Amino acid sequence: MKDVYIVDYQVRDCLGVQIKENYKNMAATPGAETIKRYNTEEFPHVMSTKGFHMNYVDNSYTPFRLVLDLINEMSSRHSMPKDTAVIYGSFGIGAAVKEEFTRAFSSQQRRFSPTKLFSANHDLLSAIISSKLKLEGINTSLNAACSSSMFNLQFAAMLIQTGQTSAALVGAVDMPLFATLQYYWQCTSAISTEDGGQCKPFDKNRDGFLQGEGGTLWYICDEETLKTHNLTPRAKLRSIASGAKVTSMTAHDPSCEHQIKIINQALTQAELSAHDISFFNSHATSTLIGDDIELDVFQRVFENINIPIVSFKGYLGHTMSACGLIESAYGLEAVKNRYLQPNYNLSNPLSDDPRIITEAVELKNNIFMKASFGFGGRTSIAIFESLY
Repeated sequence: MKDVYIVDYQVRDCLGVQIKENYKNMAATPGAETIKRYNTEEFPHVMSTKGFHMNYVDNSYTPFRLVLDLINEMSSRHSMPKDTAVIYGSFGIGAAVKEEFTRAFSSQQRRFSPTKLFSANHDLLSAIISSKLKLEGINTSLNAACSSSMFNLQFAAMLIQTGQTSAALVGAVDMPLFATLQYYWQCTSAISTEDGGQCKPFDKNRDGFLQGEGGTLWYICDEETLKTHNLTPRAKLRSIASGAKVTSMTAHDPSCEHQIKIINQALTQAELSAHDISFFNSHATSTLIGDDIELDVFQRVFENINIPIVSFKGYLGHTMSACGLIESAYGLEAVKNRYLQPNYNLSNPLSDDPRIITEAVELKNNIFMKASFGFGGRTSIAIFESLY
C-alpha cells in the first residue's frame, strides 16, 4: 500500500496559535484556570469550575470560527488536489447554539437561522471545509469519543493507501467549556471536582480530567502528491492500528491484552520493534482507572526498555475529540526538537518508575508512539516519524 506523509499540521489551543512556540513555552503554562465562558456562580450544582481556556479569544469566538481560522492558515501555505478528502469532526461543537435553539423553540419563535443550525452540527464541519476550499473528495467524520481524531486519521490514511484519494485534511475541534457539558461529565464521574478541578495525569491524587479548548487540522497525502505539488513533508505516518474491546462504557480492558495486541499490530505494520520507539505519548486523562491501566500497558510492552512516558493533558486539558491529533502534533514537535517536556503537575507519581518523567529529557531518535484510549473500549495506536 502507499506511504502516507504528513505535509503540515495546525494547532490552536490554550497554549496559543503557533505550535512551535507552544511546545517550547509549555513549562510556562498557567495550567487550569477558573471558567470564564460562563458565570460559575449561576450553576452551583456544577462542581467542576476550572478548565483550560483559549484566553486570546473572547466569548463570541465559536468552534466554527476556530475551524475557519485553521482552514485559512492551512490554505494560505498549501494547495490541495481537488479530490482531497476531508475527515473532520467535533464533540462539543454547537452547545451554545443548541441552547439558543431550545430557547427559540420554547418561546415559539417561527424561524431559526439555518446557518447557525448547520454550523452547530459536528457532522457538517467536514462539508464546510470542503465548500470553503472547493474540494470534491469525500467529506465526513467518525465519532469515537476522545479517539475520534485518531479514527479520522486512520480512515483518511486508508483512503490514501488504497488509492481512493491522493490527499486528506484531517482533525477535530472542541471548545466545550459550557456549564451543560461540565455537568454532563460530572454525571459520569469522569471530571475532576476537587477544589474546582485539577488535572494531574499519573498522580496518585488525581480525581478526573479537566476539559480543554482547542483544535487541529492536518494535511496528509501520498508520495505522488508531494511531487506534483512540490511539497516537503514534515513527517511520515509509519502505521496506525485501531480496535475496541468493551469491558465497560468508560474503562478500558483491565487485563491490558487488547491494548497490547493493537500496539503490536502497529509495530508490525511499521516494521519496527519496541526498542525503536523514542517515547510513549500517552492518552492519560487523569482519571482514577484509566491512568493505572495505561501505565500497566506501557510497562508490559516496554519492559526493560528505557524510554519515557508522558501525558500532555497536564498542559492542555482534555480536548476531547481533538486530543489524539493535537497531542500527536506536540509529539512531532518533541522529536523534531530532540527533547521531551515532562509530565506537568505531577507531584506524587502513582509508580516509582523513573520513566514517568518529571523533568525534560533528550530523545534518542525521531520516532514515537501515540496512544488513544477512548470511551467504549476504543483503542488507536499510531507511530510517527519526523522527517525534520
